[in-house]
Amino acid sequence: MKINKKQKQENRNKIIQAAVDLVISKGLKAATMRDIARQAGLGDATIYNYFPTKEAIICGYYEDKFDQVTDHLKQISDFNEYTFQEQLQTFFESKLELLLPDREFLEKTFKTTFFALSQHYSRIRPIKEKFMAIVEDIFQAAVEVGEIPDQVFREMTIQFFWEYYIGIVIYWLKDDSEQFEGTSLLIDKSIDLACTSIRAGIGNKIFDMGIFLFKNHVLSRMDLIKDHVDILHGIKKKFMDAKND
Repeated sequence: MKINKKQKQENRNKIIQAAVDLVISKGLKAATMRDIARQAGLGDATIYNYFPTKEAIICGYYEDKFDQVTDHLKQISDFNEYTFQEQLQTFFESKLELLLPDREFLEKTFKTTFFALSQHYSRIRPIKEKFMAIVEDIFQAAVEVGEIPDQVFREMTIQFFWEYYIGIVIYWLKDDSEQFEGTSLLIDKSIDLACTSIRAGIGNKIFDMGIFLFKNHVLSRMDLIKDHVDILHGIKKKFMDAKND
């Protein structure tokens, strides 16, 4: 029987929630696709119409959480009035709040998922792309209003925030302070440092310095380098001529 788009989404959500519940109760290895299908109230074969593997279900969970944080940020009526730093901090803090109810699930799956072998990187790519899109929007908005200079290495900087996100979640999973105050303080201090560097255009200045050094200390010595190369070629030619004689 053909089902509509709404029913498909409901079934997908049931599968993901069933996986979360079973991984928490039985462990990642013990939870099978058959177990997940039955927990979701679906046929053993039906689950494969949605996800090919258990690992794909887990990645689906992490993808959905980025969709949810995007929706959450859109619901903040004055979010566009926040400073660049406030937007970034709100994003990271909101993400952890959304993950909090499933913290035990993350303890069992996060490292396995995000430190997967390179051949499984394709599973992580859609999750990373959603993250990058959110941070890219925050960067672009700040550049457009003149709050931060456009970054020569913007993609590299956003990549840094992806690695930062991985590190923050791992720290949070080990944080036993009251109401995760340690994590909150870490985010506050580290985001402040990163944003200060970005506002100051540190990356751009390093790039400009590199260009200056290249022009004035490399290109200016190209003739000298060429002369040395010509001398070496001459020595080699004489040696080869003498050898042939």
